[in-house]
Amino acid sequence: MNRLLFIDDDTDFLEIMTLFFEQNGYVVDTAATPEAGLRKVQTNRPDLIILDVMMPTDFEGFQLARDIREKLELTTLPIIILSCIHDRKQVPYRFAPDKDYLPVDVFLDKPVNPETLLEKIKSLLGELREQPSQYL
Repeated sequence: MNRLLFIDDDTDFLEIMTLFFEQNGYVVDTAATPEAGLRKVQTNRPDLIILDVMMPTDFEGFQLARDIREKLELTTLPIIILSCIHDRKQVPYRFAPDKDYLPVDVFLDKPVNPETLLEKIKSLLGELREQPSQYL
């Protein structure tokens, strides 16, 4: 079973995501602070990270993504940023994955449909495969 790590300071969100993804066959671990998340990345070695941006400062999640890539040297670990920063901060631009500034695989806006997030996770973990063609 694949292990997911959700790093977000919204405990209600963490509970909902834990229930949904455990029901879909994943092992789910959570962290409510960037520091706890970094420790869990090191000790639990998740297969994929879902990370918030604004916790507790406005852009802390961006730094955490860079720390995971650079300090921990986990350059192939899939990271999804899931944030409402575009709505809350009303920035005139959109954040997107970038290997230097925002080294993540996917950036999604909150709120997100859990099914949409599930499909992104399956895709990043290589769980989505074409079904064999039926030959008549």
